[in-house]
Amino acid sequence: MNWLHYLLQVNLYLAGFYGFYCILLRRETFHQLNRSFLLAGTALAFFIPAIQSDWVRSWFVTQQVNESIYAYYNPGVVFIRPDYLDNHESVHPLAWGHVLAVVYMCGMLFLLGKFAFQLMRLSDLIRYRYHRKANTAFAFFNHFFVGKNLPNRQTIEAHERVHVRQLHSADVIFFELVAIINWFNPLVYLMKQDIRLLHEYLADEVASKCEPSRADYAMLLFSQQFGVNTTDLVHPFFNKSLLKPRISMLQKTPSSTAALGKYGLIFPVFGTMLFLSTAFSEQVTAQSQPATPATSSQKPAKTSQPAPDPDVYTVVDKAAGFPGGQRAMYDFLAKTVKYPKPAARANVGGRVFTRFVVEKDGSLSNIEIAKGLGFGCDEEALRVLNAMPKWEPGIVKGETVRSYYNLPIFFKMDKKKTAKTSK
Repeated sequence: MNWLHYLLQVNLYLAGFYGFYCILLRRETFHQLNRSFLLAGTALAFFIPAIQSDWVRSWFVTQQVNESIYAYYNPGVVFIRPDYLDNHESVHPLAWGHVLAVVYMCGMLFLLGKFAFQLMRLSDLIRYRYHRKANTAFAFFNHFFVGKNLPNRQTIEAHERVHVRQLHSADVIFFELVAIINWFNPLVYLMKQDIRLLHEYLADEVASKCEPSRADYAMLLFSQQFGVNTTDLVHPFFNKSLLKPRISMLQKTPSSTAALGKYGLIFPVFGTMLFLSTAFSEQVTAQSQPATPATSSQKPAKTSQPAPDPDVYTVVDKAAGFPGGQRAMYDFLAKTVKYPKPAARANVGGRVFTRFVVEKDGSLSNIEIAKGLGFGCDEEALRVLNAMPKWEPGIVKGETVRSYYNLPIFFKMDKKKTAKTSK
């Protein structure tokens, strides 16, 4: 599993957990449970991609879903520029995966710098005493401040103590780091806002008891003026952006006990995520199909579904691989693949999906076209696979075994070469 494959799964599961929260849980008054759900769901999203069930993997439907996923998305293909296979003159071609990695790292570095700046600003805010006369209140871990000139100071202090006692700042730091890792996903910013809102609900629930009524506490929130600027890492008592939902929640009737049953519905969602994680696993490979030679250079090869060979593994502990890794395989393909003339003349491009068996000695057998492209591309793919060196075989329980392997090969012409061919 490469980093892009992992990130895609993490953000898919983040969307699943957050969607569940928004649809079923957000309107409930079980604030502590909702806080725990967001924290646990976000953490699980990072671990689920590493969880695969052998029992789920053995299901036929899992293998079919895996085959469909890798028919349209294969981590290896994503890392190759579309015209890479046709670029025989380039020794070090540009890979799209490298471009994505650079963009991703630039985004992470920028947000890490911003996060470090916020921590420095927060340190100064806590250290300096000039703000003690300001009409503001905030908390960060075991530090909290309530301006001396604020009315109802005891109520506001009770509010900030809840943030300190329940370690709300740890949640904020956690979601800041999640946002840095997944900065391209807009949902993580909504999650950051929701976790802060839950913190305010929890603190308001305690602090409102210090006033004669919740209406009086709501008036306290309305009546105060904003003080000095803080940072995104603290919990300011007077937060204008969260004021309206806080007032609405104070007026809301507590949720009934029966509403707790909604939390049990997460188990089918989690089971679906586990199924997808197993289906995404590269260890689940499709069943073998018979080789069907492409007799016409104008038509793609067609295949049928045979009974699987019981002596060939579809699930292995360690997948078979090209000697030297994927990058070495791409270099081999770049030097070996020749763009078929019929495909070049017709300006045809796309993926040819191949399947084969990696024998115990690393040789390739039963090489076949799972889904062809035609115009000579299928024959070229078969020629290149037959010219490959011996692979590193798959391993099950420490022993080498025969195993199936899927390999899509991407054909696409350069625009310049297409123009030359059409003349």
